[in-house]
Amino acid sequence: MASNSDPWTPMRRTNAMRPPTDELVQAYMDTLKLDREAAIAFMEKELADNPIWVNDLYQVEARSHGEGIVQLNIRRRDGKPIFRDWRHFQRIKNEIVGEECEGLELYPAESRLVDTSNKYHLWCFTDPTFRVPLGFRDRDVKYDGGQGAGLKQRARTV
Repeated sequence: MASNSDPWTPMRRTNAMRPPTDELVQAYMDTLKLDREAAIAFMEKELADNPIWVNDLYQVEARSHGEGIVQLNIRRRDGKPIFRDWRHFQRIKNEIVGEECEGLELYPAESRLVDTSNKYHLWCFTDPTFRVPLGFRDRDVKYDGGQGAGLKQRARTV
């Protein structure tokens, strides 16, 4: 698997997901109050409606929420915690939604908190002309070292 210093492996769309485990099917049955066949059919429809993208390190589900919003559900393929590299997430967003599309990571009110597994969620706008009304206005990227006393920037690898 790639480390932070390894070259980036591009994301690719896949339909080749492993058959669901009995444990996962049972969880869908319990949560949605479905029999086994209906739970498997629900899971298959979810996969058809929400494409999965993978590379050597990440698996990303791209779930459309209508109104020009796509949720990127990002996890490591090996299930381990993500010790996040911001550049990786930027690259994932660029490759799946678009370089000029903006995305947000939300730190919700505790009453809306979802924390069930080692995943991150980016909420992306599919309109490349839309700008979130906060953040920096202009691009400022430097890959040539520090930008002042005590400041450092690592070389571009991703």
